[in-house]
Parts: sequence; structure tokens; C-alpha cells
Amino acid sequence: MTFFIVALFSVGVYACYAIYFLFGLIRVRRLQPVSNNSPTVSVIVAARNEEERLPILLSSLSKQDYPKNKLEIIISDDRSTDKTWDCIKTFEEKYSFYSGIKIKEIPKYVSPKKHALTQAILQSSGELILSTDADCIVPKTWVSSVVSCFENDVGIVVGYSEIKKKNASFFTHFQGIDFLALMSACAGTMGWSSPWSGSGQNLAYRKSEFDRIGGFSPVLHQVSGDDMYLIQSISKHKRAIFNTSRKGFVTTAPVSTLKMYLNQRIRWASNSQKLMNNNLFFLFFLLSTLICNVFILTSPFSFGGLHLLLVLLGIKALFDGLIIYTGSIIFHSPISLVSFIVWFLFQPIYIPLVGVLGLAGAFSWKE
Repeated sequence: MTFFIVALFSVGVYACYAIYFLFGLIRVRRLQPVSNNSPTVSVIVAARNEEERLPILLSSLSKQDYPKNKLEIIISDDRSTDKTWDCIKTFEEKYSFYSGIKIKEIPKYVSPKKHALTQAILQSSGELILSTDADCIVPKTWVSSVVSCFENDVGIVVGYSEIKKKNASFFTHFQGIDFLALMSACAGTMGWSSPWSGSGQNLAYRKSEFDRIGGFSPVLHQVSGDDMYLIQSISKHKRAIFNTSRKGFVTTAPVSTLKMYLNQRIRWASNSQKLMNNNLFFLFFLLSTLICNVFILTSPFSFGGLHLLLVLLGIKALFDGLIIYTGSIIFHSPISLVSFIVWFLFQPIYIPLVGVLGLAGAFSWKE
């Protein structure tokens, strides 16, 4: 009987967090600022062995409708062994607002990506820094849309990133729902002016704020988590905004295998440790999510058996579904019922596994 009560309590706490995200999602759309300023902008990208996908990104960046005399694009080649540098040089020769940085080695105990980004930012001259990843594609309105969010009190803007789903496999649609859930939760917290995280695939901040927090210096040794660090640090002094305009959405490529998918999610989960230590509300969310899923896994073998399992699954499915449905409307990202059901049933195994391995740092990075 005790197991039954605790299980219901855990899913109840999880439902409360879901309601928090849900109403935050609704609020974030109403909080969208509009600025008519046209500051100078530096777009920075760190690339490593991206000769196949980088040209697609650079081509999309070259078509931006933002004034070219106020735009510069800096690509940092992080020790690539393929033709990434040749690709950068091609665009640098073709467009005056492109420039490249070739990194041959990195300091000891320093994250390669943070080092690459730092070198690009040091060379930049823009008032605003916009960042994305080498495997992304941006619409021609991306820079303009992001810049429009920077009212005077805004220090950092997080944008939506979606998985490319055209002619996609079921596995890609599965990743799309998972990504939608993560982005919806991030947007939900920002709706309450209490941001947790975002995606470096679509992130912008004032260079003055980056300098004020000491750049990446406090976290240079951490392999990942540059986006979470920037959002947490800058939002303590300036307002953080989630850009819900479709004109500012970024499209990213899905991973191709389950192994790569799990490694990516474990790496993302590892970034939560610092926030978990400093934010009790976030810590309780992680614990409630973990405990809720563990109870779902073990409920068939306890008091209540199948009936308890159905109750727990039903409550969780209701609130997960509401968040994802709301997110799909706000972010114009339709989902299929079948993909949602498979994703949902995968959660009780996936969440505890990824959470524990993330805290243990059991992931790999590009060498």
C-alpha cells in the first residue's frame, strides 16, 4: 500500500512540473519583444570535420536579409583533418563578410569547442554574437528575427531548433518528438523568467555580457554545456528571451544510429550537474522525473500491479501529451500519434539510463 501511495505522489509531483512547463509555454509566446534596432552582428560557428554539411550552412548564412555592412560570419576550424578549411576559404574569398580561423592545437585541459568559440568571439566586432552549429541550416530571416528580440534589457535570446524531417525515417521522427519535448520544457521555464537551458544551435547574446561573465573561463575544462552556462550566467543580470518566431527557427540534422542518439542525450544530461547543484527546483524536477519513471517500471511487480501501471502511464501520458501538443502548435512542428506513443513508452527506460550515465560522464566527444 505504501508503494501505491508513493508512486501516485511521485507522478503527481511530475504532473505539477508539467503544468508549470505548460503555462510557461503559453506565457512565453505573449512575452515576445520587438526591437527596431539594427546593431552589428557576428555569427560564429565552430566546425570540426564538417566538409559535407558546412557548405550547406554557409550557403544559408550568405542569404541573410540583414544589412551586410552590419554582419560578419566567423568560422572556427577546430583541427579538421578533412576539407573543412578549404570550404571556409572558398566562402571567405567569395564574400567579404566571411572570415575563418584555423586552430592547429588547443591548450591542455581546455574544451576544444569552447576554445574554438572563444577564438572566434575574440576576433569578432559585433555588438551581438549569434551562434549555431556546422550541421544546421538557417532561414534567410534568421539574423533579423533574432536581432528583433534584443530590447535594451535583453541579454540573451534562445531560439527553437528542429530536426530535419523531410522524407525522414521513423527514427528521425522519434528524435523530432524528443527534441520538441526538450525545447518545449526550456521555453516553458523561460516563460516564467527562470531559464534552465537552451540549444547552442540557435543562441544569441550581447558580446558585452559575454565579456562581463568572463567568457567561458569558469567552464573551459568542461567538454560540453556552453549553452547552459551562458544562459544561466547572463540571465542573472539581463533578461533571457525565447524567440518563438518561425522566422528564427534553425533546422538541424538528426543522428543516424541509436548509439549516436544515446551518446548525444547522455552528453546533454551531463550538463545538468552544475544547475542541479545550484537550483533546488531543477533538482526536484530531475528527482521527480527519475522516480516517476522508476515506479512505472517496477509497478507491475508491486501492490496494484497492472492497475497501478495503467494509472501511472495514463497520468504521465496526459501531461506529456499536453506539453508536446502545445509545443507542436507554438513551434509549427506537427507530430504523429504513433511516434508519440513509441517515444512515450521508451521514456521509463531511457530517462533513468541517460540520467545516471550523464551524471557519470559516460559519453564520447569528437576526437
